[in-house]
Amino acid sequence: MKKLNKKGFTLIELLAVIVILGILMLTAIPAVTRAIAKSRKNTFWQNAKQYIQAAQTQFLAGEYYNGGVVCSVPGDGHAYKILIKDITLDGGDATRSSFGAKYNSGNSCEPAVFVVNNGSGENVKLEWYFVGTDESKNGIDEFKKEKEIGFDVVKTGTAKTGVGTNNECTAPVPAANITTCTPQ
Repeated sequence: MKKLNKKGFTLIELLAVIVILGILMLTAIPAVTRAIAKSRKNTFWQNAKQYIQAAQTQFLAGEYYNGGVVCSVPGDGHAYKILIKDITLDGGDATRSSFGAKYNSGNSCEPAVFVVNNGSGENVKLEWYFVGTDESKNGIDEFKKEKEIGFDVVKTGTAKTGVGTNNECTAPVPAANITTCTPQ
């Protein structure tokens, strides 16, 4: 009698491996998805802080202008708006958020840094705010001071976009008191 050389797996063994892999995938995919979402939120708020820091440096160096005049300390209760597309960062893409969607532009939630003077008279008190959402409703849709920006303020899929009467971002000062500053 000849001995058969048994090579390979039986159908039962293959099915068992496939079932085990399926179970592993069912548990791994949600965990990986959560980790990616958390990473994107972290990146978003860290980018917001970098935009504020870069705007501070460039603003205080006199690199922003309005009508040919250097933007300096705004008046009491007034603000300067600096769009993130006008802020110079080393690397990075100012047209897309960390979620991969394009930033909203041309509306009240267009990504920007705001320099607000909340002082009075000679008592200048500059505060720096950030607001910005993307087309997928991710981001920071309420004006947040530099110190308030963190993981918990970034919304995913539920942020206001600034479009329409019920879905607009509100500014830290009245719109009439906001002046846009741009680089020259």
